[in-house]
Amino acid sequence: MTEAKLGTLAGRATVWVGPDDGSGTQWGSAFFLTPQWLLSCAHVLLKDRGPGDPGVVRFTGLETQGRARLAYWVGGGADPEQDLVLLRTMGGFRSRYCVRLTDRIDTPHRVTVHGWYVPRKDAPPRDWSGRCQVNGTDGPYGLVLGPEAEIPHGASGGPVLDRDRGVVVGVVKARRKAKDGGLAIGASALRVFDAAIAADGAGDLGSDPYRELVRAHDQWHAEQLESGTSWVAAQEKVCGSRDGQWTPKDSATASALLAELPPPRSATELVSVIGQVLDEEEPLWPGSVPPRDWRDGHGWLYESADGEDIAFLHYLTLVAQRHGWERPAQAKALHRWARQRARRLPASHRALLDRTRPGRPQRTGDDGEGPVVAVELLPDMYQPRDRFHWRIWTWRSGTAQPQPGRVSAVEDGVPLARLPGELCGPLGETFSELDDGPWRARLEVVLPPEHFDIDIHLWRPGVARSSRPHPADRLFGVHRQVVLRCLRRHGESAEEWHTRWRTAVEDGLHALPLGRHRGDGSGLTETPHGSVLVLCGTAAESTGPLQEAIGAGYPMALWSRDARHTYGCSEDCEELHRQAAKLLRDTEAGALPEELRMLRERISQEDSEAYWADPVALMYDDPRRPVPQPTHRLNSP
Repeated sequence: MTEAKLGTLAGRATVWVGPDDGSGTQWGSAFFLTPQWLLSCAHVLLKDRGPGDPGVVRFTGLETQGRARLAYWVGGGADPEQDLVLLRTMGGFRSRYCVRLTDRIDTPHRVTVHGWYVPRKDAPPRDWSGRCQVNGTDGPYGLVLGPEAEIPHGASGGPVLDRDRGVVVGVVKARRKAKDGGLAIGASALRVFDAAIAADGAGDLGSDPYRELVRAHDQWHAEQLESGTSWVAAQEKVCGSRDGQWTPKDSATASALLAELPPPRSATELVSVIGQVLDEEEPLWPGSVPPRDWRDGHGWLYESADGEDIAFLHYLTLVAQRHGWERPAQAKALHRWARQRARRLPASHRALLDRTRPGRPQRTGDDGEGPVVAVELLPDMYQPRDRFHWRIWTWRSGTAQPQPGRVSAVEDGVPLARLPGELCGPLGETFSELDDGPWRARLEVVLPPEHFDIDIHLWRPGVARSSRPHPADRLFGVHRQVVLRCLRRHGESAEEWHTRWRTAVEDGLHALPLGRHRGDGSGLTETPHGSVLVLCGTAAESTGPLQEAIGAGYPMALWSRDARHTYGCSEDCEELHRQAAKLLRDTEAGALPEELRMLRERISQEDSEAYWADPVALMYDDPRRPVPQPTHRLNSP
């Protein structure tokens, strides 16, 4: 019964095409990929004319009829894939029925062929379907249809439905003369449309018709998941379910989320991601046209040796990671869905996915489990307020207990202006012990909030290694994550601090803007736990609100280190609040330090769209790793 429903849906999506002259003449068949786009064969439509004069055709189905124009063709030729054309409906027509295309790369076995034909002279066209097997291949995209069905004249351009997997795997191209069976064009041949010719010059699908077409196709099917005519719902019943299986609904949802992201920069990038998932240096792709979109990579993973679902989820998280700063909201949506779907995995498999987060195309640190170097700066109590005693603490990856490191040896403290020279050597040695290739330890600076305008992210590691540029010689804030922590939380484990942290991590972040005119920040204790204080003033200007927020358990805050409020708030303040709100909305709590680091790296590369973040500082105080209370004084009177 379920297979019959898919056959019915495929039949409703299949139409016959002919001239728009009222004669009722049938040239061949076609089928809907999206509500406004039909796929057919060039030899059906261009038999008696060239693509320069495509004219208008009429299509008719079981429940539909309308007019369409030839929009794209590949240019002709003897190869099967060069016989494909796309038609665009006219007059605002939208079909209720569209087939679902496979993204798999393997060859189907049992199929049903759909189309229309004229049963006898002067009779109207009649819908037809026949079952057969795929007995082999003809070139990279030709599918040899077995002799179990006699394909009638007129069925060319119709869909080939995989009965085992419930998806359309090809387009009928030809029948064998005086014999049963025929030839179909595999669905993966649609990738040749990356170089398709816009027949009427309109170019409705932009510069890459293949990507635009399949993305619109995937998004439409995801929108129809709950409808009574959902293809995916019928497909789920055909395919059944088992542990570890990637279901049709999983596939449809993932494909729609992938369609929201920019395409791979090249086939090489896509193949490298696949190789990372499959642990293969050079995974082999069948066919002469390489994979072009994230959807193609998705289809490469079926029947993975690691189990279908873990391979797909690993792939999705890697793709989300690559687009974290370019499309943060879309990457976050993909990652969030993958994480929810991963709840069905064993805990050991979930651990693999938990180490991949969106927002880091070139990862330099971790989201709380990686190495950390904390520099504790304690103002000297007996000398001028710009003198500090320092101590270094370290956390190795995955550890909760810190290890004590170097300690300042100057009894009366180090002046602020001399701290870079004093600390760069000890910090460089500590980083060399904890950094692991591209995984760089986060630098956390622990000091009182009235000194939060310190510019430690602009420090450099010391003397350059050579006259040749070296990544490690860049500013600290460009090369690694740099955040601030509050010294007054020494050894604390306050409940409200932990509660606000957990809520931010689990439910997401949202900005709580506080302008210069808002005063001392009273009332911050009543705000939602996912709030992140955003101040357009400096820490020196905003000591009251910062202390209020810290006392209320806020683990995170953003502010401007060099704001000027001589005449009140300015357009710069509005821009800071707007950009910070977007950053927090689109970023998971654990990825916030890395998002800021990447913004600083973009600034160093003169990316003007990131300039707003140049003065921004971040308090990021993780209660799971409090800085220990000193056991002895760091200075003497």
